[in-house]
Amino acid sequence: MSWWGSDARHEVTNEVLDLFEEKNPGITVVRDFGGFDGYLDKITTQYTGGNSPDVVQLYNEVLREFASRGQTADLNTAIEGGELSLDGWPDDLVETNTIDGQLSALPFGLSTHAFIFDEARSAELGVEVPAEDYSWDDLKEYATAISTASGGALYGVTDLSHSYQVFEVWAKQNKEEFLTAEGIGFTADTLVDYWDYWADMRAAKAATPPDVTSEYASPYDAVIQGTAASTFLFANQYAGVVSNSGNPLALLRMPGEAKNPGQYLRTAMNLLVSSQSKHPAEAALLVNFLLNDPEANAILGIERGVPANGNVVKAATENVDENNAKAIALIESVREHGAAAPVPAPTGSGTVNTLFTEFAQQVQFGSLSSKDAADQFIAQAKSELG
Repeated sequence: MSWWGSDARHEVTNEVLDLFEEKNPGITVVRDFGGFDGYLDKITTQYTGGNSPDVVQLYNEVLREFASRGQTADLNTAIEGGELSLDGWPDDLVETNTIDGQLSALPFGLSTHAFIFDEARSAELGVEVPAEDYSWDDLKEYATAISTASGGALYGVTDLSHSYQVFEVWAKQNKEEFLTAEGIGFTADTLVDYWDYWADMRAAKAATPPDVTSEYASPYDAVIQGTAASTFLFANQYAGVVSNSGNPLALLRMPGEAKNPGQYLRTAMNLLVSSQSKHPAEAALLVNFLLNDPEANAILGIERGVPANGNVVKAATENVDENNAKAIALIESVREHGAAAPVPAPTGSGTVNTLFTEFAQQVQFGSLSSKDAADQFIAQAKSELG
């Protein structure tokens, strides 16, 4: 089995795999784990060499590409064989991961977008953290106030103009989509407005400048290291970020959610069985254990998000600490009052996501205007998506 993640994720995953081996004598799980950088290239190379892992953790944006290449086993076969159960699984999630008539994967946890604010630094500077129903204008006002009050020593927010995941929420709040099954789901004007919003923030020194932004692999690293006071993350990452920060961090939904929600319950990541597996039945048993066993989910908790199987949510969440409880409450608020999940990303979306970041960075560094970058990005994205 192959996965990426933090040390905390490796620890609980190895503990669960030990338990699986104890309960399934004769099955040994070879474990291949590390950080996210280079993960997709490694998996792709393994597939090319015909030696892919039997069970693969894979993020949603590239699932269709793997499925369309015939690299995912049809999990319906395991269901028919009794190795895998869908008891407790919402029909719409199963349908979402059914590609070309085959159940290509199952979600390894659900999460949603979120925003954190450094409460201690905000209080020191006399700036009030936004209320729950804050708008994008409220975020701009807060970030500018932080920068001004600190004399430029602390940025109010990390520049998120290169994040397609944040833009995805922005597009949904404007009743559009980032990507649809047919391709691009937003207008150029919507993207220009988004990039101009962040350009204004950079000009006001409210958001991190590009040379600072590019220093951090994850935007929340800038908050942990005291460079910025607020940023975007996924709700399931909150507890880990708090533990690495010396300050209390307020957790809110994204800006602009009160008027027209753009957040949705998203698959944090998927588990699939490789079509190259020489042990598909054993691999399916492992997937079933990780996703459906209460004892396994009591260990895994919500490190990968809230379980998609409603039958094991209680086991995963009943002993969580205060910070994880906050994350769960936010996820549940989106379940009750959120946007519909988008359809599975079309083939080529992984490249489009990279292009989004590249063109946004050209705007950040002043190489292109927002308008020219939006037009060129959309043209190239349409070409990639066919």
